[in-house]
Amino acid sequence: MFIKQLTIFVENKFGRVADILDILGKNGIDICALSIADTSEYGLMRMIVSDPSKAKTLLQNSGVIVKITDAIAVPLSHTPGGLSKVMEILKAGGISVNYLYAFVGGENGGAVVVMKTDKPEETVMLLSQNGIKPLEKAF
Repeated sequence: MFIKQLTIFVENKFGRVADILDILGKNGIDICALSIADTSEYGLMRMIVSDPSKAKTLLQNSGVIVKITDAIAVPLSHTPGGLSKVMEILKAGGISVNYLYAFVGGENGGAVVVMKTDKPEETVMLLSQNGIKPLEKAF
């Protein structure tokens, strides 16, 4: 129903993103999806990784602020309007999307959209009722 996502607070300092990625890479953590949004003082990195608990521990031990959060991962086919269909279902159900990002590599070469909504349980139920089954894991 939900997948685990890392949410990382990244200082806006030269090389900080590289340092975080280096820690994960050197410790065998595979990254499936990544999103970075910035403000003037810090960045907010969200990622789906092969071992969220291990990644969290490694990053915390290096002084990084990180937490594991639930996210909804929705598989899409590579066809025009695939994401639009999902958004229309949520709109009709009165569900707001707080954020989303996507990656390619889903089943049969399709895409996966990772999102957070204002009503996560209702989102999963509504999508399932419309024949769209959210993923339980990204790897």
